[in-house]
Amino acid sequence: MASAIGRSVVWGTRFSKGPKSRRVYGALLAAAMLLMSAPAHEALASDPADSGGPKVKVIVTSDSADGARGKLKDKHSKIDADLPSVNGVEAEVSPGDLAALAADPTVTVTQNAPVFFTDLTTAAVTTRAPAAVFPQATGASSLVAGGTDGTGVNVAVLDTGIDLSGEGNPFQDSYGHGTFVAGLIAGNGTSSAGAYMGEAPGAGLVSVKVAGASGATDLATVLSGIQWVVANQPSLNIRVLNLSLGQVPITSSMLNPLDKAVESAWRVGIVVVASAGNAGPFNGTILAPGDDPLVITVGALDDNGTAAATDDASPAFSSVGPTSVDGWIKPDLLASGRSVVSLRAPGSTVDLVNPTAEVGPANFVGSGTSFSAAITSGAAALIVQGHPATEPNRVKARLLGTAGPGPTGNPFVDGHGSLNALAAASTT
Repeated sequence: MASAIGRSVVWGTRFSKGPKSRRVYGALLAAAMLLMSAPAHEALASDPADSGGPKVKVIVTSDSADGARGKLKDKHSKIDADLPSVNGVEAEVSPGDLAALAADPTVTVTQNAPVFFTDLTTAAVTTRAPAAVFPQATGASSLVAGGTDGTGVNVAVLDTGIDLSGEGNPFQDSYGHGTFVAGLIAGNGTSSAGAYMGEAPGAGLVSVKVAGASGATDLATVLSGIQWVVANQPSLNIRVLNLSLGQVPITSSMLNPLDKAVESAWRVGIVVVASAGNAGPFNGTILAPGDDPLVITVGALDDNGTAAATDDASPAFSSVGPTSVDGWIKPDLLASGRSVVSLRAPGSTVDLVNPTAEVGPANFVGSGTSFSAAITSGAAALIVQGHPATEPNRVKARLLGTAGPGPTGNPFVDGHGSLNALAAASTT
């Protein structure tokens, strides 16, 4: 059976709290598996006299000479993983040592809190007729017709996995979010006889699975996933990273390890696209890492099922700036994100909970800024294909500088306006 997601090679890695495995698979090849052992838990001190309650799971970062690992030396802590992309470690720290770390001005301690995928089911949003006109609305369909379809550009999808038909896929997307996101980026229309296409149907996908059937993940797992993307960027030619997820920011983007991680990806040449969040219409509701000034933060647009911009609207759920801690002007732009159609992961959690959202045997309808970010990641792949030497800052400049008028005219709602992939990829 032909794949419904692009025609190029797809790679994948999976992160979990137990032993980790890295699995690599190709669109026309049988699955191959490479086992990668989990780092052993390392106790830096084991004094049983250290009391004061159970240890707390945290991310410790430090830019000092001895680094985060050095800051934990001689403390009653257990390092679970090194996180070099943020100059930090994932650790379990005693309450007493937590207080000592908090008093150190060279250290930032962040709770290993949940990270959420920013999607809304059709039950959560007043629906209209499902549609997937975004490739026409953004001009991507014109680019594809002219031969610019994302071929040669790999997009990392850090999500719940990607269900592939007939691929020998070792990564079952048991939640359903990652498959939907992947279809918006690079779906080739096979599942719908060409009715529902992704923004860049020729792009390759790198599946970085950070959650299972519950859709639950945490900061440390996401940081490990981003770190894997950075480490494998040269060998896999990863040019775009899609993050359709978020966390409520409680610190400045200069200190938040999630923001530090996406900036490390940006610095090595990866365009990072993040969803704004679904906590609108109130100000200050942009999620991290969408609150980072470098990344491309995308809010939702309701295209009302037409390619014309005259009836576009801003759905109330789309998060609104400025960012709550730093006051950055966000989002950066808008893309379709209400009642859009993409690929379904049969039997997944989202699929089973929302049977009325099924569109035919292989597709699904959903709303949320997760999906706006995915469409924009596809647009970024189109730009990179046509301008291979373009670095992330220039890709962002193209996208923001060519955006069409937003539906409200308010920069805290619309950013620079609505996505125009055709203009962004065609600008010299």
